[in-house]
Amino acid sequence: MLRLARARPLALLLVVAAAVSAAAAAVLVVSGRIGQAGLPVVGALAAGALTGLADKRFASSSFTFWVLAFLAAAMYYPRLFTSWGFDANRLVIPLLQLVMFGMGTKLRAGEFAEELKRPKALAVAALLVFTVMPAAGLAVARLFHFPADIAAGVILIGCCPGGAASNVMAFLARGNVALSVSATTLCTLLTPVVTPLLMKLLAGALIEVSFLKMAASSLNLILVPMGAGLVCHKILYGTGLWLKRPLPVIALGCGCLAAAAAFAPIPMGGELSVVKPGLILGLALVGIVSLAKASVDAAGGPADWMERLLPKLSMVSILLYVTIVVALNRDELLQVGLLLVAASAAHNLAGFAAGYWVSRGLGLAERDCRTVSIEVGLKNGGLGMGLALEALASPNAALAPIVFGKWMNISGSALANYWRNRPAGAAQNAVVG
Repeated sequence: MLRLARARPLALLLVVAAAVSAAAAAVLVVSGRIGQAGLPVVGALAAGALTGLADKRFASSSFTFWVLAFLAAAMYYPRLFTSWGFDANRLVIPLLQLVMFGMGTKLRAGEFAEELKRPKALAVAALLVFTVMPAAGLAVARLFHFPADIAAGVILIGCCPGGAASNVMAFLARGNVALSVSATTLCTLLTPVVTPLLMKLLAGALIEVSFLKMAASSLNLILVPMGAGLVCHKILYGTGLWLKRPLPVIALGCGCLAAAAAFAPIPMGGELSVVKPGLILGLALVGIVSLAKASVDAAGGPADWMERLLPKLSMVSILLYVTIVVALNRDELLQVGLLLVAASAAHNLAGFAAGYWVSRGLGLAERDCRTVSIEVGLKNGGLGMGLALEALASPNAALAPIVFGKWMNISGSALANYWRNRPAGAAQNAVVG
């Protein structure tokens, strides 16, 4: 209460608005008018999100409230996100690729090199990511008796690597951030081979799984945009003399945009056609960043302009692709939503517990145990959703990654905050939960 009392007037007003809207929604739900609770539910969540913008002390929760607000809007008013005069589903893959592009711009070879000097923790993390969670996904899918395509989605999220959220949670939990970033990167690079193999083995009896198509989809969703991100990082922060001069950078930008335009009409057969959109987008992004660099430099703008812009673009992309898929699959979610939440919680908890206690049993340091626990338990839900839509061609299979992705933000934050209050050196008896 003291924290609220010291909040800025606008933030306090938004908190009151959120409380009033939540109370109105509760009254409607209790009285059986659930269908009329849409506006107050969305209003309460949006007010919570805006509170983080009005007062920086609440900023850490702002994005979570935005996600929940958009999800609620998608459930109550799906046509807002699907009736745009074209198939809104076409936006999902490019939005996912934009997020992976942002991840590529943040990779550092030095982080890999440091962790490779003591590879035990990195090897343990990678092994557990691709054994514990796929097996747990299969067990959970059978336990809850999901239909075949939804069960395949549960297994799929278990076969995916960790995402950027695991790096943030490792930092909050006083874990080994360098290990977390290295493990996420290593597992992501292994995904085009390992994930299709695991899906063929564990989910092949539930849904048609083409190894080549899933591998090509992984390349399209992961390696191509991440590669473009690495190139852009070099263009922006490289020390080469040609990067300091505007004409070579402008020429590079124009050349990449011209190559993207020329490449677009060229037909590609078989599984290679899956990779084509990613190649075009990657070339276009390199071209845009090159021209933007030249423009910003000429105007005397900040050198870190992309680092300021990309997080905002990534958050908007996440909001849009999750919302579109939820809106397109609202009816299916209404049927299995609560079961998927329970399944996601069980799956997630299995990853946290196995990651921590196996690491402890193998003698890893406490910081590394926390990091491995988070890396195993948290998954790249966006990637799982993209693979379900593109490689499996199953919107229903995308439901589990969506629900898991939202649940893990809640559970991951709770676990990270628990560990944050326990210094790693004095937490040898910490219990995952």
